[in-house]
Amino acid sequence: MKLTKNEFQRTMAKSEYQLFLAGIRAIATKEKYVRTLRKVLCEFLEDFFKGDIEDRCAQLVKHGKENPEWTRDLLIQLSEKLKERTKLTKNDPNYLNPSSFRNYFKPIRKLFDMNGVALPWNLLYCTFPEDDNLLDTRGWDGNEIKEMLKFASGTMDRAIILIASSSGIRQGGFDFKWGDVTPIYKIGEELKMEVTEFEENISEIVCAMIRIYKGTKESYPAFITPEAYYTIMDYRRDWIRQVGRIPKPEDPLFKREGVVLQRATPSSIKKRIDRMIMKSNIRRPLKNGERRYEVPIMNGFRRFWNKTCKEALSNDSPLASLIKKEYMMGHRGLVALDRNYFKTHMLELAEEYLNAVPELTISEEERTKIENRRLRTKMQKKNDELHMMKKDMEMIKKRLNLSR
Repeated sequence: MKLTKNEFQRTMAKSEYQLFLAGIRAIATKEKYVRTLRKVLCEFLEDFFKGDIEDRCAQLVKHGKENPEWTRDLLIQLSEKLKERTKLTKNDPNYLNPSSFRNYFKPIRKLFDMNGVALPWNLLYCTFPEDDNLLDTRGWDGNEIKEMLKFASGTMDRAIILIASSSGIRQGGFDFKWGDVTPIYKIGEELKMEVTEFEENISEIVCAMIRIYKGTKESYPAFITPEAYYTIMDYRRDWIRQVGRIPKPEDPLFKREGVVLQRATPSSIKKRIDRMIMKSNIRRPLKNGERRYEVPIMNGFRRFWNKTCKEALSNDSPLASLIKKEYMMGHRGLVALDRNYFKTHMLELAEEYLNAVPELTISEEERTKIENRRLRTKMQKKNDELHMMKKDMEMIKKRLNLSR
């Protein structure tokens, strides 16, 4: 297998903008970066470049290569200009949260990296304001999530809410396919990701794994409750009825309404959640001058998941338990090297996740079922132990009788 001269093509056959897009695999990230890059080049730097977004990218890259000092000064002064907005009062419509500041420069760095433009980024970062993480916000609670579900319009809405609350995934994580969902079974005390036809009759689904950002370096396993998994299966029947066939592994799990198979974007999924929140009236209206709600729409589910899982008891050491929970949120771990030096098998993560399943389950009926199963398992284990003790006692008696 070799590359021939006829097959060889220069990378520059693609435009600067096309190379920028090629460097982003996750669809949700790509949409966000494009939206932000357009805002920076077509609005903030409108006077410096001409044409559409593709033309402006080409001009910025050209300046970066031919006049790096000019490009550096342009971005530093843009940083200083934006920083003025971080000093405004939070009620001001032009206020910019320092925590969001860096997001305006991430697409530019990606554009430069993909087009071979060198820039002293550390010098630019020195001009950034310090993060303001002292936001007076919180996560959703279980009762609020129950209220949302009362206003769900069909199985798709229910599945979205239960996936969000039981997995803690980000908005962009909703862009997954049917093949990315894997049920996890339990037979006795053993967890399995695959079971035989015979084992199906003696096993139960205790949770399911979803591969988030599959095919990218940010990929990680998230987990959902049995309640969420069975709701997905209910939605699957509606999916089949609309499309007219069984979903293939590569088909998008969430689709737009109707017979046409078109993926539902993460932003459209957020809108569906927002509609349920507004109908349930669980959010107080913003006061004059306020720009942020007490609970962020998507991050509110993430905070609910994080709080619930961190409070759940674990059979692991506190440090190992914490690292596993960070993995399940898509974080690297407690430190950057955790992902390299602390490898955990999917079933070990699932074992950790199961500790939080009762509290992550929203329906009281489903929660009762889980608790009953847990009690039955506990009683069965005690009965097995008593049975073994009885057998041991009988064996000891026999030995004693034989020795006489």
